[in-house]
Amino acid sequence: MVQLVIPYEEKPVTTSSLVAGRLGKRHAEVLRALRDLECSSTFRIANFIDTTQEDTYGRKNPLVIMTRDGFTMLMMSLKGGVAAKFREEFIEEFNKMEETLKYGATPKLIPTYQMRILSNPAKSLPYTHWSVFSESHGVLLLIESNIGSVNKYDLADGSIGRRWSDFRKGKEWAVETSNYVHEFDDKRGDREALCYQLSELPHFKKWLEETYKINHLYKYLHDKYKKEKNTSMLFKVETVLPKLLVA
Repeated sequence: MVQLVIPYEEKPVTTSSLVAGRLGKRHAEVLRALRDLECSSTFRIANFIDTTQEDTYGRKNPLVIMTRDGFTMLMMSLKGGVAAKFREEFIEEFNKMEETLKYGATPKLIPTYQMRILSNPAKSLPYTHWSVFSESHGVLLLIESNIGSVNKYDLADGSIGRRWSDFRKGKEWAVETSNYVHEFDDKRGDREALCYQLSELPHFKKWLEETYKINHLYKYLHDKYKKEKNTSMLFKVETVLPKLLVA
């Protein structure tokens, strides 16, 4: 079942899209109901956040984040047995999330990429070459500082490497690659990895900033957390990452 209540800035919230999905209503109907709520501006500011959510096609759609009180106000405005049926379900989920946040049972974010960078796994890299990992620190830390990581075996640079390998095929500037030993400091141990001649580095940096980050990073993270059914991380990808990529 889809998670109905998620943590946001250390508080339990739900969203207009989650409510619409659970009630079997069109998202536009829920957004309209939220706009039409008869409440003070003080209450609205305190309990509703207007934002956007990017879909897999890159379209930015309106989204409203709401607190428990905001959700309660919305449900009071919705008529019919369906709203009444799921009201208790949402309230129960709010209670569970409050307990989770209170006692620190939320999945702890791990500084996966920071730890990997500090362990210097590419220490055996020849000085005449570079690796995808060594030149992707900026993207890895962008993910970690704004979205987070809950799995020490996350390999965003693996996604970058696969995309880069496809991109450089057939390019006139692409030259022969070499191998080096990438030394993981965990059970993965030493792994053979590709490295590239310095002449290709300017092409990689341009591609990373102008192509990978803009066209592939969102899809990689979105597909990853959707497959893992990690609603909290998926929510952060959909609401936070698009703003960073256009900044």
